[in-house]
Amino acid sequence: MRRIILVNQKGGCGKTTTAINIACCLALKGKKVLLIDLDPQGHSGQGLGVQPDLIEKSIYEVLSGKIAIEDAIMPVRENLDAVFSNIVLSAFEQLMAGKPGREYTLTGSLAGIEEKYDYLIMDSPPGVGLLSFNGLMAADEAIIPVEPSSFSLDGLEKLLETICLVKEKAGHDLAFSVLATNVDQRTNFSKKVVSILKEKFPDNCFSTIINSCTRVKEATYYGKPACEYDKKCAAFFDYSQLTEEIQERENERREKQKDKTEVVFHCRAPEDSMVQIAGDFNDWTPETLQLVHGENGSVWQKSITLSAGDYQYKFLIDGNWTPDSKNMGMVDDPFGSQNSVISV
Repeated sequence: MRRIILVNQKGGCGKTTTAINIACCLALKGKKVLLIDLDPQGHSGQGLGVQPDLIEKSIYEVLSGKIAIEDAIMPVRENLDAVFSNIVLSAFEQLMAGKPGREYTLTGSLAGIEEKYDYLIMDSPPGVGLLSFNGLMAADEAIIPVEPSSFSLDGLEKLLETICLVKEKAGHDLAFSVLATNVDQRTNFSKKVVSILKEKFPDNCFSTIINSCTRVKEATYYGKPACEYDKKCAAFFDYSQLTEEIQERENERREKQKDKTEVVFHCRAPEDSMVQIAGDFNDWTPETLQLVHGENGSVWQKSITLSAGDYQYKFLIDGNWTPDSKNMGMVDDPFGSQNSVISV
């Protein structure tokens, strides 16, 4: 399952509209898609014509541990399911205050549905709080919508700092792509902002731009994606092109990964622990594991993609280096202890 989050610290840049339309366009192409709304405003449901009183179980119940995510999933279109939100989600940060591993709550809840969908699309709230961090930690990549304004450019820089922080502190290497939205090509300023984005991020900026379009605003008002409201409008063309580009990038990524193997490391430790892993595959830089709740209890785990070869590693549990107790392969380390060894 490819996991994509729409994220930007600034509101009004088209996150929700883009999330809805990407999800629907992918579903039209026969991909199984799950849309998760992490914004307490709950606009994803409105944009798909789902009345708030029909949402009996939301993402809040999932994140608070009351239900499994399977129980909150609603089918909304052919090939498209969703887990919606409402204002109650605003209480999530207070509920999780001080709890260890709270940034991995969403990631842990996804374990049971990994094989059921081709794509996970997540809409996030403005700002980078705990809800957005949960989305970032659960995602493989981030799409950052940027509208033509100086405030958006400033917000983009701050968000990229956050993505770098996620990599440095949590060891989560999150790919990102910048998307120009609400572009009015009649104005020189819009053209200039698009040019700046493509010049500054030549490898991380979508070729597709989302032009400003009154019809897509009408579509949102009537609770429909552009593909249902008006297939002749510019927005449908733009989002179709964007979806094609997203899928092309998926093919490129698969080509790069075809000679590599995803290895899932597991570790048993108390739920209030800080559990990390380090090895010669990451220059012995500790990366945080996530706590996953399953039928056989809770376990800390992390997936790492590795090329063929032998790798030494250890877990770091609450500051104490510990070999993998379930791996009998061991070698002596330079400090009088032992490292675990895995062959890929």
